[in-house]
Amino acid sequence: MNNDRNKFSPLVRRTKIASLLFSTGLCVVMLLGCAETAADSEKVEPNYEKIGGSVIYDYDPTTRLGDKVFGTIVCDFENDNLSRNSHGGPVALELANGNLFAFYTNASGHNVDGWSEYSISSDGGRTWEMYNKFNYSYNTYRNNPMVVAWVVSGLVTSEGTVVLFIIHMGNDVYGGVSEGVTNLGFMRSYDHGATWTGYQPLDGSFVGFPVQVAVAGETNYVLFEVEGREGPHVLYASTDDGRSWSKRSTLPLDDENWYGALCVMEDGRLLAGAYKTDDEHHLYYCISEDEGRTWGEQKLAYLDKKIRDPKLAYLDGRYYLHGRSGQRGEGSRLFVVYQSEDGEDWGEGTIVSSFARSLDGYSQNVVINKYKEDVANELMVLYSIAYKFPNEPEFSYRHTNSYVFFIKRNDYANN
Repeated sequence: MNNDRNKFSPLVRRTKIASLLFSTGLCVVMLLGCAETAADSEKVEPNYEKIGGSVIYDYDPTTRLGDKVFGTIVCDFENDNLSRNSHGGPVALELANGNLFAFYTNASGHNVDGWSEYSISSDGGRTWEMYNKFNYSYNTYRNNPMVVAWVVSGLVTSEGTVVLFIIHMGNDVYGGVSEGVTNLGFMRSYDHGATWTGYQPLDGSFVGFPVQVAVAGETNYVLFEVEGREGPHVLYASTDDGRSWSKRSTLPLDDENWYGALCVMEDGRLLAGAYKTDDEHHLYYCISEDEGRTWGEQKLAYLDKKIRDPKLAYLDGRYYLHGRSGQRGEGSRLFVVYQSEDGEDWGEGTIVSSFARSLDGYSQNVVINKYKEDVANELMVLYSIAYKFPNEPEFSYRHTNSYVFFIKRNDYANN
């Protein structure tokens, strides 16, 4: 503890004055003033920046939109656990008690050698309690380091039940690569993440990678990428509070498309999209008008700053699309956000962070403030950015931190 710093803090100065005035009966007034001043001095106000009809902000006064790093840090391996990687998952949740969860990996490389952790915020994303191990994932690795269990997606049902989707992978620690998904299942919590049910398979022997989820009333959706760049995208749904899941449809997206995105549109339709390696200037997408049972034809949406690992969201009359600004070529490897009025025609992309050294920028989002009647809904985006590790190759994704930033409609910037 820095004693000099404490000596001259507003809190200590006012407490000393209050003690001197105790005999005059003014102690209570001064102490109240002290508490208010201390709270005001510690409260970080967001810096709003307009992007079209929305505003974007974080709670770190040292960062600005378009900097190499933008966002409030939720996992700081660069300073707290050098050489570790956070970009697996990621998973962003708002629980029914208002707490925010941000899941990420504690790994030594790309989906190898580690476990899933999460950070918790109880003040709307201003501050975060970091590095909470998810016990199932941690114990799986501790019991057998040749197997890893990653939390890769999650949702909160209309009843407040938390559902996490978990994949198991073979762990080639020495080769530094994973052996692919070997098992897929889920776990639930009925008490805001304090305890969890046992792990159970999603649907028999079905194996896929959950890419994004959506919730519409009592129906919960999860979109899967099957066999990476060689298989289809399939949609699963649950209508019993996440207890059981069944396949609802196979999407008409090209089999060579991978990654994936999903959201519920303003009118209840479903919008799904995916990435094509050799066409990064387009989002390949399709729309369902019957709760994912059938889909319209595949279409292409032009994106001026490209996209890779796309994620979709809808918030208060506007659609958002975010991800890495492509893998190769000019302007690639940045983090970009797009906006749309209809989910099909997208405006000019906004560069959120401009650190192009790494092949990173994995992300996820969640609409927050849903349980607060007097606060406008916002979008929280969780994403990873590489940090420089000594003697690391120029373009490496093996060492990352994780950050969050927030988006709201411009009308609600002061709410």
